[in-house]
Amino acid sequence: MKVKIGLTILFGVLLTACAAKGTATALPTVVLESGSAQSPASSTSGSQASASGFVVAAQDAKLAFTQSGSLKAVNFAAGDTVKVGDILAELDNTSVQLDVIQAERTLKELTSPSAQAAAAQALANAQQNLLDSADKVDSNLYPRASDTLIDNTKGEIDLAKQALARAADSYRSVARLEDGDSKKAAALVAMTNAQLYLNSLISKYNWYTGKPTEVDAALAQANLDAAKAAVQEAQWYLAAVKGDQVPAQATGGNLARLGQARDALAAAQDRLAHTRLVSPIAGVVVSVSGIPGEVVSPGLVVFYISNVADLHVETTDLSERDVVKVQIGQEATISIKALNQDILGHVTRISPVSNTVGGDVVYQTEIQLDNPPTGLLVGMSVDVHYNVAP
Repeated sequence: MKVKIGLTILFGVLLTACAAKGTATALPTVVLESGSAQSPASSTSGSQASASGFVVAAQDAKLAFTQSGSLKAVNFAAGDTVKVGDILAELDNTSVQLDVIQAERTLKELTSPSAQAAAAQALANAQQNLLDSADKVDSNLYPRASDTLIDNTKGEIDLAKQALARAADSYRSVARLEDGDSKKAAALVAMTNAQLYLNSLISKYNWYTGKPTEVDAALAQANLDAAKAAVQEAQWYLAAVKGDQVPAQATGGNLARLGQARDALAAAQDRLAHTRLVSPIAGVVVSVSGIPGEVVSPGLVVFYISNVADLHVETTDLSERDVVKVQIGQEATISIKALNQDILGHVTRISPVSNTVGGDVVYQTEIQLDNPPTGLLVGMSVDVHYNVAP
């Protein structure tokens, strides 16, 4: 930059000398490093902002197993294209796969059409029991018979007492006869039947007019509460068997067994997932470490994948004096050294936290490329000139 200033001063001296001779001389131009021609008078270095950086992929993924094991399969090689969800490599997991199959079979049985029908029947039985329990409680709160029925039963008792008295008189008249006498036996039977009939009427009358004890009332209420809980648990279980959502507070023995079966399947599937490396991104395989039959250790990177289809630029040394001139969405010119080509882009991110490079405070920025050129590769170095308004 000092050389440029010296040139400007020299041109000024030459201009003055020519003017003294009365000859008009055009203002010369200076060719800058970027190859553009600017007049020294229009060079406003104080408003320019620039930085260097590299071309990077939008996403990278380095994948390693979380457990040791023997590699059963390596399904992709360096340079291959992969999609999200592709199984890249797999450890020997035969026993784990059997666990998954067994857990799936158990859960299938618990949620089969037959199991759903049984759950629906259990719910119907619980609902009927609830109705019966509610009737029992209601019967303790209301009279057991109408006044007319009670009065009628009382009248029947009076008639039965009279009949018993007549039967007793008849028996007394033949009581001195020998045992086995037909008249004595008939009189005894008549008196006994009259007494039994009276007893039944009195028992009925007492039930019609009586009230339950505290123990009976408590027992009836307890049965009702249990019936309500049974219906609720049966409803939750039927919903769960059908695959419907149930609340977190749902309880019940059947529901617990179903939950245990689902947990067992999830645990087996999780163990199986830990024996596989699955691509989390779409991209190209950069490197592969490992061959089938080889034992790998936890944490060892087996696959390195990069999304080279979506490239952007990251700068590393935008100074603290220049970062204030840059804004999100601002246009930038990117000079790709390897391609000897300039392209346009727009700032998409400015780091809110600084770094220190060689004692200078700098900030990282990210720039989305408007039209990436053919041949652009990850890692290429670039110079970025932020197009700051004059």
